Amino acid sequence: MNPAVIDLLRHGEVDGALCMGGECDAPLNARGWAQMRAVLPADGSAPPWNGIISSPLLRCAEFAREVAGKHNLPLEFDVRFRELGFGAWEGRSWESLYKDEGERLLAFQRNPTENPAPGGEDYPDFERRIADAWNELLDIASERHWLLLAHGGVIRVLLRLLLEIPPANLFRIDVPHASLSRLQHDYGVTRLIFHGGKL
Repeated sequence: MNPAVIDLLRHGEVDGALCMGGECDAPLNARGWAQMRAVLPADGSAPPWNGIISSPLLRCAEFAREVAGKHNLPLEFDVRFRELGFGAWEGRSWESLYKDEGERLLAFQRNPTENPAPGGEDYPDFERRIADAWNELLDIASERHWLLLAHGGVIRVLLRLLLEIPPANLFRIDVPHASLSRLQHDYGVTRLIFHGGKL
């Protein structure tokens, strides 16, 4: 039996890229589009994916539609792969938050479960919805190569859960814009093949 392969791809840069943007629906800017297109094979050939699953937020969905349309790939949007809702921090820059609420932001980064964003989504609920969606993806992923187009927070959670990384170490996982990671699943085990790599 061939393994299932799932590539995790974070969206590219958006305007206000340094802002907390869990639920705001900002599209990719020109640099973000360039970052995403640079992930694809340089010779213009088809990427290796058999299908795409994407967050419905524009910064993921627009690129997913472009690739799916160009290469005739099935595309599904799953709202459970959207980013964490940051509540009162939505739209704020990291710089302004560190200035105004530095201790609270650092506490969130040390342990988001115990120190949630004010008015934001409950972190265990965030992890639970991602885990539920991931398990459903594994149910249909057998022997195929999928692209999951999502957000930095979603990808961190998946890697944390799969590699059993303590919550306090979550933000030690760097997931830059247009970062590509590959997972392989067979015989009930999911392995990290690479993180921050290329097709």
